[in-house]
Amino acid sequence: MFFHRIHYRIISLFVILVIAILFISGRMLHWTIRQSLEAEVGRKLMAVANAVSVQFEEEEIGFLVEGIGSRTKTHLLHRLLRMKKATQVKRIFLFDMEGKSLLDTEQTTDPGNSYFRLQFYRTEIEEIKKGRSAHSILFQGIDKEPTMTGFAPLLQNEQFVGGVGVDGSISFLGAVFQMRERLYRIGIAAAFVAVILGLLMARTITGPLWKLVKASRQIGQGDVSEPVPSLGKGEIGLLAQTMEEMRNSVIERERELKAMLAGVAHEIRNPLGGIELFAGLLSDEVAQNKNATAHMERITSEVTHLKEIVNSFLDYARPQEPSKENFLLREVLFDVRLLLENELKTHNIILPLPKDTDDATVFADPEHVKRILLNLIRNAIQAMPDGGKMHIRWEKTDHTIELYLKDEGRGIPQEIRDKIFTPFFTTRDKGTGLGLSIVKGLIEANDGTIRLASSDKKGTEFVVSLPKSKPVQSKMENIKSIEKQNSS
Repeated sequence: MFFHRIHYRIISLFVILVIAILFISGRMLHWTIRQSLEAEVGRKLMAVANAVSVQFEEEEIGFLVEGIGSRTKTHLLHRLLRMKKATQVKRIFLFDMEGKSLLDTEQTTDPGNSYFRLQFYRTEIEEIKKGRSAHSILFQGIDKEPTMTGFAPLLQNEQFVGGVGVDGSISFLGAVFQMRERLYRIGIAAAFVAVILGLLMARTITGPLWKLVKASRQIGQGDVSEPVPSLGKGEIGLLAQTMEEMRNSVIERERELKAMLAGVAHEIRNPLGGIELFAGLLSDEVAQNKNATAHMERITSEVTHLKEIVNSFLDYARPQEPSKENFLLREVLFDVRLLLENELKTHNIILPLPKDTDDATVFADPEHVKRILLNLIRNAIQAMPDGGKMHIRWEKTDHTIELYLKDEGRGIPQEIRDKIFTPFFTTRDKGTGLGLSIVKGLIEANDGTIRLASSDKKGTEFVVSLPKSKPVQSKMENIKSIEKQNSS
């Protein structure tokens, strides 16, 4: 689910790419710098080792190889310690051809004892036997500190008799490891910066896309009132321009459709008026003929049905602008129940009004609300052919009145619930499919909403949300306000 969104894909790809580049370049830089530093440190250690080897005269070297007294040893050791202090190395030691200790600044090693560690420096020992200086690689010792050793030959009469070993100190070797730690810190900081830049880059792409998604959803739901935002000249901008052209095409087709419906309804309406008039006159003349009377009633009924269809077309094609005002919702409900009284009795349906003493006052067009309720309640009547009870209640929020209308009908099938507000969609033989579409249009024209709250075998419930009444001044408050203005 995480990688299904473009936003996270862009961030992940950008961060992975940056980290990969940093890792590869960091490793190469670290290797290059380490090689340079190791070579430089190795040269310094070899220089110190050579300097130590030349500090001893051939006679002193002979004493060291053949064995010397404690006085001479102490004198030479002091000299070695001064060299260690002057060069700031970690350790200086001298050894013979067999790898045994001759002299060591670490006085824990007795002369004559073998240096076990020299077994790991066989290549370096071979080099000093040939009279050349050498140094080991850099590694971490047992004490977890960086270690490197420089070697120089110890010569007597130009013959190899031993060697000088110099261990590098922290001051010599710490820079290599400090450099590695700094590279790690730079890498972590760069990865963090990459995440921030990835977020910013992703927003520049997904931000406009979300605007297009919002616009496409509105168009898909039939709302073409808001233009698609302009999003530049790139691919996304071209897509936005194409969607705007599509929206304009939808508006134009809807306008043409409504104009056609209005024209057809107008052309049908005039002949229908004549048919209705002459059918009424004819029914008076054939009042004694029962068969003719039945036929005339059928004609009149069909004409009435056609008039309802024509009126529905006209309501859809030419919606009226709302004339909003504050009014009591209970009063409109009472008027609607009076208008539908015969239909309710015929279908054996009970329609009680809410008994809430704190009445609800809405700010909308009362005629529009009356038509909305008439359509919804008539739909409920048709959904309850065996009779039943209709439940109406309301709830108040901070800014709206939520009106709940529930019937005890058969419910709306799951597969058509998304289409009930679509114009011309109907499941009835004689329906126009405009009832709920007109209701939705009237509600939205009054800044309200409608939704299908629930629908099952026990009934269907719609929720109509309308704006609460706006505060208005009483006549006395208006008079006082005018007097105050005049006096000032």
